[in-house]
This record gives sequence, C-alpha cells and structure tokens, in this order.
Amino acid sequence: MKFLTLASRALTGCLLVAAMTACGKSEPTYSGISVTAHNYLPYNLDGFTITDAYGNKAGGGNSLPGGGGGVTCCYALKGTEFKVKWNYVDVDQWHKGNEETLHAEAKVVMPPSQAPEKVGDRILEVHFYPDRHVELQFPGALMDASRIPMIDVSRWMSSRYQAQLSKRYDERDDQQFRRIVRVVAMAWLKYRLTDLDDLQQYAYYNLLVNNRFDTHPEIQHILQADANKPGAFAKSMQSLSTSTRSELTSDKFEPVPVPVIPDGLVPPPRVEERKHG
Repeated sequence: MKFLTLASRALTGCLLVAAMTACGKSEPTYSGISVTAHNYLPYNLDGFTITDAYGNKAGGGNSLPGGGGGVTCCYALKGTEFKVKWNYVDVDQWHKGNEETLHAEAKVVMPPSQAPEKVGDRILEVHFYPDRHVELQFPGALMDASRIPMIDVSRWMSSRYQAQLSKRYDERDDQQFRRIVRVVAMAWLKYRLTDLDDLQQYAYYNLLVNNRFDTHPEIQHILQADANKPGAFAKSMQSLSTSTRSELTSDKFEPVPVPVIPDGLVPPPRVEERKHG
C-alpha cells in the first residue's frame, strides 16, 4: 500500500511538472522591430496594420505597385498568428472621380524566429501578393530583392519598346506603368510566373503582340510544359515558330481555355486595348 501511495505521488508530481512545463512555453516576442512592405498588388497600397493575438499592433504607409513602402518603427509583436488589414486604391479610377478606398485583410502564420541582437536589423517584411494573401518574413532586410519584379519589367518594357507602347497606348508614364504591372500581376495570378525573363516575355506579348496570346494552343502548351521552371518560358517564347507568331499577330487562331482571374484582383484596363496589331 505504501508503495502504491509513493507511486501515486510520484505520478502526480510528474504530471504537475509536465503541465507546468507546457504552460511555461512562451510565445516568441519581438521588440523594437521595424516594418517594411513589399507591394505586389496591381493597386496602390494605402496603409496597413498588423495585429497579433494579444492586441499588439504594427503598421506601415503607402506603396506603389511593385515597390517598398519605406520603414516604420518601433513596434512589439508577440506570437505566431497575425491579422493583416490594408487599404488600397485604383489610381486610374481616382482620376476618373471614383475616389473609393478599398479594404482587405488576411490571416498570417509566421514561424518563431530568432531576433537579431542589433535593433536596426530587426526588420519585419510584409509581402502583399496579387491574390491577397500575405507573407511575413523576419528577420528581413531593407534592400531585399522583389519576389515579383514588377518595376524591373516596367523599366525593361519602356527602355526597349517605348515607341511601340506610345503608338499603341496614348497615355502618361504613370498610366503606362500601371498597365504593365497589371499584366505582371495577371501573369502571376494565372501561371505563378516570378522570373524576370519570363515576366518580360509575358508582358511583351500581352501588351504589344496580342492581349489574349496565352489562349493560343501552342502558348498554353509552353506555359504548362515550362511551369515551375524559372526562365524556361522566356526561352521558349524567344524561339517561337514564325507560324505561331503570325497567328498571334493576325489574331487568327482557335483559342483554348486559360485560368480565370477572380473579379477584383486586377483593376480593369484604363482603356480597351486593341486585340492585335
């Protein structure tokens, strides 16, 4: 009987220790952090907030499509689960008098991370994707490369094809920029293209050859065959057959189904593009 009593006490003690250990597991805490945004939305970001499960908040300001939003500090956040809310605007609609600010939110899980010793290195990156999911990276960096290089594609298009763009679309530089990043967002939403060369070819064919070029059977075959192979789509498009290119230019081909982008994820084009030419 005495043995059973001792065993019972020992078991109770073990359970108590286990419970205390479990209860003592603390959530990761991040103090003195700075926040910067990476905006891959085809809209202007107009401020955002990050809220943890304990009510602590951090936030940031405005950002153009494809750009970073500067740095704000200094915040404290706790845990692994967060809610991100943001405002965004369609600038082309604003110029037409429709000054509507749109709103969205997303839940984000960020694995526990070791905070850098230097406060200046405690940078939380907030990545806003075209499908409105958000990813957090900590620790991040002030000059991290863009995961969807919208600005680089726009620069490439304007440096190589400005004359053709100006002839086809009569618009200001800022309007042209928004047109290009809209197409880049479409390429990501439909095919998850992120490689710079791939996105350059997609933008060129969409904007200057045929805005439904991806409905061509041969192009769809290329997109599917080259999926998840960065740079492969660009190489395939650069070696496109003369007959396929001719069909794209003349818009004479039987289209095939392509992925559909849900309403609202990309703004409507500023003006209706011609289908070819």
